Amino acid sequence: MSENQGFLLIDKASGSSSFALVKQLRALTGISKIGHTGTLDPFASGLLIFALGSYTRLCQFLELQDKEYEAVLKLGEQTETGDLEGKVIAVSENIPNQLDKEALREQILQIKSLATPAYSAVKIKGKPAYSYARKGIKVELEDRPVHISKFEVTDYSPPYLSFCCKVSKGTYIRSLGELIAQRLETVGHCVNLRRTAIGHLSVNQASKIEDITKENFTSHFFPIEELFPDFEKLYLPEKELIHLSNGNPIPNTGKDYEKILIFDSKGSLQGVAKRKDGILIPYINLKS
Repeated sequence: MSENQGFLLIDKASGSSSFALVKQLRALTGISKIGHTGTLDPFASGLLIFALGSYTRLCQFLELQDKEYEAVLKLGEQTETGDLEGKVIAVSENIPNQLDKEALREQILQIKSLATPAYSAVKIKGKPAYSYARKGIKVELEDRPVHISKFEVTDYSPPYLSFCCKVSKGTYIRSLGELIAQRLETVGHCVNLRRTAIGHLSVNQASKIEDITKENFTSHFFPIEELFPDFEKLYLPEKELIHLSNGNPIPNTGKDYEKILIFDSKGSLQGVAKRKDGILIPYINLKS
């Protein structure tokens, strides 16, 4: 792995934006090309995956992964943003004393779509939705299809309801929190949110931004093979790599496979290819 490319798993602290971390990493590493695989709201904490250098081209393989969260919902108050940073716009004294956790779980697992928050980065006519909301302009936002594969209430101490969930890409936990409150015939907003996993990757494997320096950032790079355990790995001689890097398919025996990590003989990742009918077809060239 060359010094100017790799993946960093960061445990973001509450209070900082995802883009603020991008700027901080640029300053630390001297690398301008940095991307990540899913924004976290400033009030939220937890796992962010950053790609440095040409590895940003590999983000597409991580962006579709399910994500896991732990959240705390405060019942009885609804805010304009769905979290603790917005002003209260509705209150309700109808807060249940007890909770049928299993019944709520069954309801939530059946959800197929959720509202898109007005305060979100979804683009409307080229501008983020929150830019309209801040000006008091109402825009029509389509519900987003979601899949919730796991939901569990971990604690209920009225008015606070704690839960954990595993959801598909693009699911707004703020919207889920509001819907949970609706199902309980009240209102609510998220007061705490933590992303604990992206796919098979856990926040427990992540580094803290304060531990990363200009001198040691490459030592925090996450092993590429562990990032993509379902990819086949193929080591090729220089002659074949040249053909692939020029966009030319080459013969390669083996079963058809959609995602293959291509390494040189020294173990340096060169790109991604797929194999079909005994032909290796280049897909991503990290050296171009």
